[in-house]
Amino acid sequence: MTASHRKALFKNLANALFEHERIKTTNPKAMELRRVADRLISLAKKNDMHAMRLAFAFLRSKEMVKKLFTDIGPRYAEINGGYTRVLKAGRRKGDAAPMAIIELTQRKEKETEKKGEDKAKEKKAKAKEKKAKAKEKKAKEAKPKEAKAKEKKAKEPEEKKEAKPKAKKAKAGKPEAAEKPKASKPRSKKSKEVEPEEPQA
Repeated sequence: MTASHRKALFKNLANALFEHERIKTTNPKAMELRRVADRLISLAKKNDMHAMRLAFAFLRSKEMVKKLFTDIGPRYAEINGGYTRVLKAGRRKGDAAPMAIIELTQRKEKETEKKGEDKAKEKKAKAKEKKAKAKEKKAKEAKPKEAKAKEKKAKEPEEKKEAKPKAKKAKAGKPEAAEKPKASKPRSKKSKEVEPEEPQA
């Protein structure tokens, strides 16, 4: 890793840490980031123009510098050191790299919890809306099917009524066919029996 790459890496990690106040990364990166973050918070505690310029030269983000000097720095006004905490988080799937969570020791937990609760409520409300829409679609699709089934049921008795007179007509036509005599088949020569001749006296 080159010096420029290393500097850019820890600049991005520091910005992410000050923005979210808690991030997850590999253990070696977290231990090195701890040193960088502690130095930046020490600059924020001085709260002068020179310290602000030094912090901006590293972070290159006006928003993060503003948050660092107006919000994060005052939290540690009465604390000397121990600004961040590193917690081991097992190994990563795939390459089994040791992972860790680095966070600020003085976090705004209430605000983060409220945000998390609000997001959870929004997700639940969206899920309910989706379920309601799905039910409405199913009901709309079911109505035409029910109407078709009713129409079929209404047509069935009419078809049965029409079929009954046809059956009666067919029965009435059968006796006429039965009255016709059947043509007798000629007997074969083999079936004829020879009558014996009477003896002469």
